[in-house]
Amino acid sequence: MTRIDWDDLRYFLAVHRSGTLAGAASELRINATTVGRRLTALEEQVHTRLFDRTPDGYALTPAGLDLLPRAERMESEALAVEREVSGADQRPSGLVRVSVTEMLATRFLVPHLPRFNERYPEILIDLNCTTRSVNLGRREADIALRLARPHEDNVVTKRLASIHLSLYASNGYLAERGAPEDAERSLNGHRAILFASSRAFSLENAWFEARLDGAHVVLRSDSVSSIYSAAAAGLGLALLPTVVADADSSLTRIRTETGPEPRVVWQTVHVDLQRSARIRAVLDFFTGIIAPAMPGPPG
Repeated sequence: MTRIDWDDLRYFLAVHRSGTLAGAASELRINATTVGRRLTALEEQVHTRLFDRTPDGYALTPAGLDLLPRAERMESEALAVEREVSGADQRPSGLVRVSVTEMLATRFLVPHLPRFNERYPEILIDLNCTTRSVNLGRREADIALRLARPHEDNVVTKRLASIHLSLYASNGYLAERGAPEDAERSLNGHRAILFASSRAFSLENAWFEARLDGAHVVLRSDSVSSIYSAAAAGLGLALLPTVVADADSSLTRIRTETGPEPRVVWQTVHVDLQRSARIRAVLDFFTGIIAPAMPGPPG
């Protein structure tokens, strides 16, 4: 009887989910050569090909499709054991992996980390700055801070705060080009910095694009920090979080009658981990710094 190592199935599942060796390697934080070698070893062990290598990536063969639900069940059980053991740990020490957007990390979390480290010196926080949704059930992170409400099963979600955005430009840009006469209706004659053309930024882009009226779009980015830096450098008008931009003396808010719908900061943790001492310490820390930092809508 063939005995399959669970560790080999991790590689099998990662390749299936990403479709490529490189994608699987990124997910597993190893190199693609290792993934390919382990996958080949697994196929030799079960005496059958599990993937077809196609120009578009790796596609499951019938044998791979048969193995998939069994591998997923094994993964579910293994991760449940991991979470149960981790959740039972009542010492505030160890690794806590946090998935968070770059802007939340750089502007709201990191400046407060010295104070957190002073109180919990044995907790190591691993920040993964990304806009990609992570799967907490698969232990891709312990805690996630997101600007869209997660809909995973077996997670505890908490609304922390709202982020309001307004139009801003640098003082240098306004000195050179002047402010829009009626920014609510037309930004014609100005340079505009928009978010990336993706569903994640559809609300903000829709509001902004409705007011362009011929304005020249000079940059798009999926990084709010990059957009902030570009606006501060004088590249053009940009939508920025008011709680940060209002405190920046190099920026001026461009008044409008309306604004895009505020984004909500959602904090999510798997139900099996929420009582762990180290997880609880990080959750309470986030609540204590993010909610007070984000008051109501801009005046």
